Amino acid sequence: TMHLIAYNLVRALMLQAAERDHADPLRLSLAGTLAAVRQWAPALAAEQSAQARRRLLEQFWRCVARDAIPWRPNRLEPRARKRRPKNYQLLTRPRSQFKEIQHRNRYRRPLS
Repeated sequence: TMHLIAYNLVRALMLQAAERDHADPLRLSLAGTLAAVRQWAPALAAEQSAQARRRLLEQFWRCVARDAIPWRPNRLEPRARKRRPKNYQLLTRPRSQFKEIQHRNRYRRPLS
């Protein structure tokens, strides 16, 4: 639950930054926003005066809004397995006791 709350808070920050800078909120980088929060949090927490904190917040909003991901139209990410399963049996015993069983798909009986 805590991770979901943190995720929603970061997304809310991204939405605020997009509205302030008139940027597309769907193109803002989540990882970039997290990095900006980690970088700016100590400076914002340490600032005492309200006016200086407002100035830092404006810089923070601009930093988040300008970290947009590139526009990549028609990009597809198909799911596929890169490695195919091997036709070998599992090693279930120590190597000294293991005897290979001829696999039916790999080995064929010679025709007599």
